[in-house]
Amino acid sequence: MLQKISILLLLSLLYCCGSKNHPQKVALDPSWYPLDLEDRNVQLLGFSTEILQKVSKKIPLAKLTVDAHYLLEDLLQGKYEAVLSSFPPYNFNKDRFDFSESYLMLGPVIVVDKSSNISSIKQLKGKAVGVLSDATALLIESVPDVLIHQYSSKSQALEAVNLKVLDAALIDILSAYAYCEDLYQDKLKVGSLPLTNEALRLITIRNKNSSLIKAFNQEIHQLNESGEYQKMLNKWGLPQKEMKK
Repeated sequence: MLQKISILLLLSLLYCCGSKNHPQKVALDPSWYPLDLEDRNVQLLGFSTEILQKVSKKIPLAKLTVDAHYLLEDLLQGKYEAVLSSFPPYNFNKDRFDFSESYLMLGPVIVVDKSSNISSIKQLKGKAVGVLSDATALLIESVPDVLIHQYSSKSQALEAVNLKVLDAALIDILSAYAYCEDLYQDKLKVGSLPLTNEALRLITIRNKNSSLIKAFNQEIHQLNESGEYQKMLNKWGLPQKEMKK
């Protein structure tokens, strides 16, 4: 009887130890819906995978790819422990989920002529500004005398800035740097930090996995402080010069 109990205790101990080393599953949608990435999906996938590999040194992780429609639904059903997503950390979303700090900013920035000193929304007073959506227009509609022009494409809005038809355009940070460092090099520049907190983050079920959120945040801080973060951005062709929580 004692021998049987001892065997059961040993098996229980082995099971517990094995569970600690069992990789936690992190899911993502490789299309990154609903983001408009202009064929940068592969770069975001590579960058995100490398971020997970870095975090895996502290907590074993396994990456899964899931259709966007099921991403958060399956998380809530416990099919995996976390997701990487642009799902926003609004207060009502925080009732169900915990969010890591951002690991890639996605929000709009102000793009201006290379000689312009505009760097904030307040400085758009009395200026002609191009936007691509009503949501972006809301960011500046309270600015006195601002003239808002809506465009159907990023290239049209940026060309209007280049031709000095507009004083500025609000474009997502990834596209803004890509255009300014390529087609509009020495002509246009990114004048501001992201104007919203839109970003890619690690998301877990509320109060279910604080250790994973903590490890993820610590790794992002270390990568940023060591300069490795910027090297990874350059490696994956994701032009972005500033991090912001």
